[in-house]
Amino acid sequence: MNLTSQEYLAKLLAKENLTIQHGNYQTASFDVVDRVLRLPLWEDKSKAVYDLLVGHEVGHALYTPAEGWHDTKIDVEGIPRVYLNIIEDIRIERKIQETYPGIVKSFKSGYKRLFDDNLFGTNDREVTTLMDKLNIHSKGRGIVPIEFDSDEQPLVDEAMVVQTWDDVVDISRKIHKFLQEKKEEQENEEEE
Repeated sequence: MNLTSQEYLAKLLAKENLTIQHGNYQTASFDVVDRVLRLPLWEDKSKAVYDLLVGHEVGHALYTPAEGWHDTKIDVEGIPRVYLNIIEDIRIERKIQETYPGIVKSFKSGYKRLFDDNLFGTNDREVTTLMDKLNIHSKGRGIVPIEFDSDEQPLVDEAMVVQTWDDVVDISRKIHKFLQEKKEEQENEEEE
């Protein structure tokens, strides 16, 4: 793997002189405030995986506001940060692929490799929670078959087409409310 070419790719796609760091990271990440892209040194992964990682993190560089960064101290009241992270990932991955259609193939083959390598742990467990299913569905795009019930599907459909950060917040809030109501219904049924 030519790490220098990955650095050039990231800077070209981001249209800025990002700081790129390679290291013993568990996964790739991007600091939207300090403009630092971190890439793991995975010796056993393909170029498509690295192109996927670069594309994903450049998506954050181009589209994620400071309040959308997973490590931000800015709280979005009433919404678990993990919900915002999953739905923001859906948004930025779709947008980067719309902006650079040539990277779509790398996303597909990169995610196939990551799922084959069980990076998401889907070989070892059932994917049952709505947010976990949504995350696997959005990344896998059919690699791992995911079914949603009729109450979940409209929320999934809305999450898959978010355009703005405000849309991310809105659908995250709807999903959180839906899951809270579902939890309360189950607790009431158990009490009865």
